Order: sequence, then structure tokens, then C-alpha cells
Amino acid sequence: MTETAIVGSAVVPNGIYAQPDDDLLVRCVVDAARDGAVRKEEIGALISMTPRAHTYQQYQTQHVSSRLGLKVQTLCEFELSALGMCNALSHAAHLIDDRNIPAVAIMGCSRESTVPTSEFFGNRTARTSDASFIGPFGMTPMSWNALGARQMMADGEATEADFADVSVRLRRQAIDNPFAYFRKAVTREEVLASRMVSSPTRLLMVCPRTDGAGCIIVARGDIAARQPAKAIVHKAQGMAHDGDNIIPERAGRSMWAIPAATTAIHDAFERSGLGHSDIDVIEPWIPFAPLEVMVMRAMGFPRNYGETYCVSPSGGPIARGYPLLATGFYNWHEIVQQLRGHAGPRQKDGARFAMAVSETGNYNECVVDIFARYDGSCGRR
Repeated sequence: MTETAIVGSAVVPNGIYAQPDDDLLVRCVVDAARDGAVRKEEIGALISMTPRAHTYQQYQTQHVSSRLGLKVQTLCEFELSALGMCNALSHAAHLIDDRNIPAVAIMGCSRESTVPTSEFFGNRTARTSDASFIGPFGMTPMSWNALGARQMMADGEATEADFADVSVRLRRQAIDNPFAYFRKAVTREEVLASRMVSSPTRLLMVCPRTDGAGCIIVARGDIAARQPAKAIVHKAQGMAHDGDNIIPERAGRSMWAIPAATTAIHDAFERSGLGHSDIDVIEPWIPFAPLEVMVMRAMGFPRNYGETYCVSPSGGPIARGYPLLATGFYNWHEIVQQLRGHAGPRQKDGARFAMAVSETGNYNECVVDIFARYDGSCGRR
């Protein structure tokens, strides 16, 4: 297998943009290539998220490659959701190995501001569950996650204050992130006093829907060797799907246990030879505060994980912003900066191994990716 590494990464600040998707994508590809010291003629493949139905410019790989003058061997699109992004990362490594492509650019953009929240929940997310059984009842990811949170509280495994403290920590950590949407601290009292959305989930426990875009460049080892202190290797990937979708249909199944996360992290640890104590930075895909507690506990981290581990130093979707299908780029970008030692005040001193957790909550699927520095050293302040 040809040696590969992430050599370049770029994102735009979370916000509300008037520019079309392809303008943001072009900006990110150019910035990521510059970050990785990759020449235009070395990019031999372009991978993109499949544009959503409301996206004005379809066939984005074709359009962006034309605008940039990229003479690539192949173009392809993935559903760059929590799992699709991870598949794109693996596919990039396969293209480099199988076709001897020097570098592959993976890009994605999600402009949530173009779709009203009512339409987003009513038209899209209701159809991602059981469209015939759950959808007609108006349940959304927020409401079925709230059911799990309620059960977790009833089981004595969490309190509403625990969920509020997640938002407090994420808001505090996002203050120093220039790509974050919310950069102001909140208190537990403010979180608990905010409007109830779906009990026990309150407004300040919920991510803001934002616009965002990003790109990473995966390249051969000879390109990574140009800047070995900046290159990041994909050390292992664990994957799992539980078999249930949203509402567990088998007797005795918990709404908050998320067994796919348990299986995926064990798979990643087995493949990497690492364990919980080796992981220095964790960036999970978490749109609701209660879900972070569920996922971290499902992966075997202690109840006080927020005090003992560096979790979402970027602020995560709840503070950083949630451009839904581009979220993974922000998780990867933070991991790249942390392992390089370039995260500024957010930096985890001595970071050597970092983990991206791409889970889908009650959709019961999860991918755990573990990354390390190409040169084997640690990221320092």
C-alpha cells in the first residue's frame, strides 16, 4: 500500500454567506493546496460531497475543476455525511495507491442558510428516519435524541446539569477558534434558562445551522516529505452499524446506549494498537449536548470525560457551527492543527494521537478515525 498523508487543510469561518457554493469551494481547494505545498498539476483526483437538492450549482467537481484548470484523472461524489466523509478519505488513499495519483483533493460545502429550518426538519430529516412510521408523527433528530436523554436521566446516568455543562465547555473552548460561529462564553444558569426545544434539550444545547466549506489534500509520501512536521497520517479506522434505525425495535434496547459507537472505537483501537489513554484530542460530530454525553459514554470514556480528556477543543458543532454535510472538514481541520501544534490557545500540549468520531446518534452508525503526525512526534505549544 502506497504511503499517504493529509498534507493540506482549509476551511472558511462558519457563518452566513452570500457567495455561491462553488466560490467557497474554490477558495478552500486553493488554500488547502497552498497549505500542503501541493502544485496544481499534482492534484489527480477531485472528490466532492453530493450537492443537496437546494444547491444552485450541481456537478460541483466538474465545475470546480474547470474553474481551477485541474487536469484530473477522475472526479467523484460522496454523500459527505458522517459516514460518507470517512469513505471519501479511504477512497482517496485507494486512488493514490491504485492509480499512482500524487494528490487527491476532498472538498465539501453546506449552506444551511438557504433552507428554512421548518423545511429542513419537515422535508428532509423526517424522511431520513422511518418515513412511513416515524416521519408522520413529526419526529426529528432533536426529538428522538431527547428521548434518549430522558431515558439516560431516568437511569441515573446523567442530569440536565450534565447536558448544560457540555454547552458551557464548548462555548468556552470556541472563544479562541477563529472559525467558530459563537465565540462568547455562557453559564450553566444561562443554558438551563434558555427556551426548551425538546425536553430536556434547551436552545443553548443545540447547534446553530450555519454555512461552511472545507477541503483536505491527501497525498503520496514523497509530497508529505516536503513538510513532514505538517503532514498527518490516517492511522486506523473503525466502523459499525447497529442494525436499528432511530427507534430500537428489539426488546430491551436502550435509546441512549449507541452500541455502534462502542463497536467502532473497539475496532479502531484493535487496528491501531492504541487505547483510551493514548488519545490526546477527540473531535466528535455532535449537534446536541445530550448526544455528546451518550456517545462519549458509549465509547467507554468516564463520566467526567470533559475534565480528563480534550474533547472538541474547536467548540464542536454546538459552538463552532453546524454546516451539516461539511462538518467533518471542521473536525479534521482542528485535528490537523492540534497534531501540528498550530492550534494556538486551544492547543493540547504534546498531542500525538487524535480521534475524529463521525457518528449519527440514533441512526446507530459510527466511524472512528485515528490520526497521528507523519514524523511520529508530538504537537507542542
